[in-house]
Amino acid sequence: MNTALPSETISVQHALEKVTGLLETAGASFLDAQNTVGECTKTLVLCDQEVQSLQQLDVATQTVEAVVSILKNILADPALDLSADMPLPSLYSGVKLSEIVRILKGEPGDHVPIPAGEVDLF
Repeated sequence: MNTALPSETISVQHALEKVTGLLETAGASFLDAQNTVGECTKTLVLCDQEVQSLQQLDVATQTVEAVVSILKNILADPALDLSADMPLPSLYSGVKLSEIVRILKGEPGDHVPIPAGEVDLF
């Protein structure tokens, strides 16, 4: 039995739509990063470990794109009942980025891109 208040729940469909949107944004950021790194490394000679790091970035980008496709396929399947509600705290349990929690909760705000902390470049 779900004891969460109505405002503390979200439909599975709405949750999937929000998560898909977040992943699409992350995927676009990955592609931008890949393009930037690609431009920066055109004149550099990379060692094997650096090349492997770049390949891991590409795999991460492709993984995010694949998950987005899977989520879109789930959302497009008319046979699935995605109207059931789930407690919001269950949805964002374990999420450490407060901006992501705010987006999932549907809180108002500009939802600016999440600033990066210190960055170690390859």
